[in-house]
Amino acid sequence: MPYEEVGRGSKLPDGRLVPLTDQDLARLPLVTRHVVEALGFVPGQAIDPISESRPYVLLVEALARS
Repeated sequence: MPYEEVGRGSKLPDGRLVPLTDQDLARLPLVTRHVVEALGFVPGQAIDPISESRPYVLLVEALARS
């Protein structure tokens, strides 16, 4: 998937995904609005196999590269 097609979003408690645009992020009052802080990791066995779909694989690959 080309980088231009990768999007950002937030998952609501009911499971729906809300897309976030660059304009949405620009309106945030935080200095760190373009930074995601990883606070920790869990063992692979603790992740529900259903979560291991393509988006999860892409996230793992991106984290490994950075």
